Amino acid sequence: MEQLVNVVIRGEQYAIRAAEDPSYVREVAAYVDAKLNGVVKESQSLPPTKAIVLASLNIADELFKAEADRERSERMVAVKLGTLSELLETALKEGASGSQSIDQESEASGA
Repeated sequence: MEQLVNVVIRGEQYAIRAAEDPSYVREVAAYVDAKLNGVVKESQSLPPTKAIVLASLNIADELFKAEADRERSERMVAVKLGTLSELLETALKEGASGSQSIDQESEASGA
């Protein structure tokens, strides 16, 4: 269910309509506020619109890098799962052929 969550970014109050938990919405707004404050701190003469664009680019950069890291991690997990699967398959085959040898030895010895 959507609800209004009041947040403050750069001293301006915004009423955000969101289905997410209000504390999550406030956390996201605080993150955006911190990023925007960081850009303004570096260049105080920057017009507000340009500061917003630069902060947005910084956030988008973080998102793209996080996505690339996630994809890289997924590929590594897939490779490791493939290796483990092959090792397990080999071990099962060796175990099955080993138990057949034991069965044949048991039959030969009359056990």
